[in-house]
Amino acid sequence: MIDFYCKRTCKGCQKAKAWLDANGVEYNYIDYTKQLPPERVIREALEKMGAAALRKRHRRYKELKDAGLEVWMREITADPNLLGRPVVVWPDGRWLMGFDEEEWRRLLK
Repeated sequence: MIDFYCKRTCKGCQKAKAWLDANGVEYNYIDYTKQLPPERVIREALEKMGAAALRKRHRRYKELKDAGLEVWMREITADPNLLGRPVVVWPDGRWLMGFDEEEWRRLLK
């Protein structure tokens, strides 16, 4: 079973949840504003994706996009809404950020 980190009011998260439900994928629903994904996953996402792991619509994105890993980690801890969403984490540690239906179909079915 995967861990599904999302925010209830996020449109992309709502689409992802509907897709998981429609495709019979079992998941643990976790509100990421109350419990962030594991630090290792966030750090890996930031190292791999850079500023693309941040939400571009966040009010502070422009000032933080060039800040770097440690600043991003500190800011995400203080304000989880800065982190891209949704985030899926498998028990073996693999992860996926954002909702791309084709990629999800390939990795989650």
